[in-house]
Amino acid sequence: MQKATDLTPLVLLVDDQEWTSRSIESILRPKGHVVLKAYTGQQALDLVGKVSPDAILVDVNLPDADGIDLIRRLKESATVHATTPILTLTSSSIGRVERLEALGAGAWDVLTHPVDANELILRMDTFVRAKQEADRVRDRGLTDPATGFYNVRGILQRAKEIAADASRHDRSMTCVAFGPHSSATTEAGEAAEMVAELLGRPVAEALRSVTRISDTIGRLGPGEFVVVSPGTDQKGALRLADRVLEAIEADPNRNAYGVSTETLAQIRAGFCAVSGPDAATPEDMLLRATMALRKAQADDGSFRVRAHEA
Repeated sequence: MQKATDLTPLVLLVDDQEWTSRSIESILRPKGHVVLKAYTGQQALDLVGKVSPDAILVDVNLPDADGIDLIRRLKESATVHATTPILTLTSSSIGRVERLEALGAGAWDVLTHPVDANELILRMDTFVRAKQEADRVRDRGLTDPATGFYNVRGILQRAKEIAADASRHDRSMTCVAFGPHSSATTEAGEAAEMVAELLGRPVAEALRSVTRISDTIGRLGPGEFVVVSPGTDQKGALRLADRVLEAIEADPNRNAYGVSTETLAQIRAGFCAVSGPDAATPEDMLLRATMALRKAQADDGSFRVRAHEA
């Protein structure tokens, strides 16, 4: 599998128009980008089966595919991660509905020809730098390959950095854990784990949609996730939990997860919020948030979110 280095970011350009393709290439190549061109959707899919691009540019109008649908298919490839920036290109004006559709499919931005060269370079440098840093983290064994989130080891390391900053600046921070109610995974063995994994998909998508860039997301296990949020107090933690739960139930793709709407409503949350000098260790924060989640998971009442009680 080919992989770009920091000095040679690999960009997959999917555009059937020669003049626009050459225009983009003339902007990126002098700045050190390696540009791999595809002229059809099928060519793009074939290429991502062989290489792992650092960024993808997709024209919305292709001879054999709709650009928005192609983005969804590209994101299913094992070589296109959640951190791989995908930008759409269009030669005509694009309305709000079309722009939202592109962003909803996974595009990071929508660009219109003629593309401003300086703007394109700045965007690509920022996006590619973030993607390659995520690659380095993943290569160090700190991320979960299934979701691209941090694993337990990674979340603890990142939480230590956030806690140190919170202590220096006397800021609050919170840890919010999410997982399914115990009644949703009552079957034993592999069946229970399968249900938990299915429930984890809408949780992961909700976390991607509502969390801030400064928040850190981790995967604890099948169907269970945690968010470490700097500058967030107890009220903010409750708002974050509510936003995630609302996003799960409002997800337009919820019927595609293989679980019922009623089952999706069984997702629970627990949190631990601390501040500045009184901040707990990352291990204690994670433990307290998980303990609060366990209480919420066992609760047969209407309490979907639980705070840790000292």
